[in-house]
Formats: sequence, C-alpha cells, structure tokens
Amino acid sequence: YKHFEPWVKWAKENGLDGVDFNPTWFSHPMMKDGLSLSSPDETTRKFWVNHGKASLKIAAEIGKAMGSPCAVNIWVPDGYKDIPADRLGPRLRLKKSLDEMLEDYDKEWVIPAVESKVFGIGLESYTVGSNEFYQNYAATRGICCLLDTGHYHPTESPADKVSALLQFIPELMLHVSRPVRWDSDHVTIMDDTTAELFA
Repeated sequence: YKHFEPWVKWAKENGLDGVDFNPTWFSHPMMKDGLSLSSPDETTRKFWVNHGKASLKIAAEIGKAMGSPCAVNIWVPDGYKDIPADRLGPRLRLKKSLDEMLEDYDKEWVIPAVESKVFGIGLESYTVGSNEFYQNYAATRGICCLLDTGHYHPTESPADKVSALLQFIPELMLHVSRPVRWDSDHVTIMDDTTAELFA
C-alpha cells in the first residue's frame, strides 16, 4: 500500500471522495502465451491469483484511508489471436481463478467489478472474459459488472444492457468510451449512444 499512498494524498488534496484501483494483468514475464488467470500452467495461474489478492488488499487500504469503498476493476487480456481448439477450458480456469481471488476480500472497503471486451489486439478470435462470461459471473457472485461502452459491437446499445443487467446484478460501473475500429481508450464524444445511457 505504501507505494499508492501518494494517490490517496493527491486525491485528498484535490477534494475527491474516492479512488479506484485495478490490478494490471499484462506487460509482465508471467503473462504466458496470452493467458494469465486462465492459463493452463498452474504456476502462472497461481501467480496471477496472488497478484489479484494483493491488489484487493491494497484497494482495501485505499478505501479505509479515503473513508470510501474502493472500486476494483478486474479486466484480464486473456485470449487468442486465432481460433482456439478449446473454448471451455480457459473459461473454467478463469472462473476458478476469480473465485480464489475473491474468496476473502474486505467487503466493507472493496467493490470488485469484472469488465468484458469483445476482442483486443492479439486476441482477435477469442476473448476468455467475454461479455456473456462476466455478466453471468457477476450475477452469480453478487458483484459489480463494469460496462465499457467502447467494448461492444457498434450496433449494440450499452443503454439496453444497463436496464437488463440491473434486474440481476446489485450495481454497475461504467467506463464511457467509444468504439472507433477498436476501443478508443475513453476518448468520448456526446453522441446518441452516450446520451441514451443517461436518459
């Protein structure tokens, strides 16, 4: 936590009510063959489970220091560039990893949320943490589902997802971005899709 204390100090100095946090699942030697929490290599999978647990502990300290629960965005870039022979195995391992990671987090100070993606660079054919996977995971575990408006097909309406998901999930988080050939990293414009979210 000490490495993130400057975040809390900055947030308090600037009058913010809270700070969110996310574990980083990429740019690391233990990201093996494009897989982290869904890796078939048990050493790799456990490394990332432990990373997630440590991140949740950091988030709890941030929440306590701010006096406001810390939202933790869980997004893993696991997937394949080409069509996989096995679509079920990676999802079973991701489910197991998330369950292990979330088994004893501090529910008073941490709000975990899972975030899906249609595809990404390097995982154009198969995304382990698909929209269907994370929506069902969040609904069955009673945690947040995070909707990034740039992570859907351009003909899908994220506003439709909000009213549907709130029937089964206690709360949602939003990243408001726009798809321009791919996720444009939260560069927004006021368009019909964005306006519908807040109607």
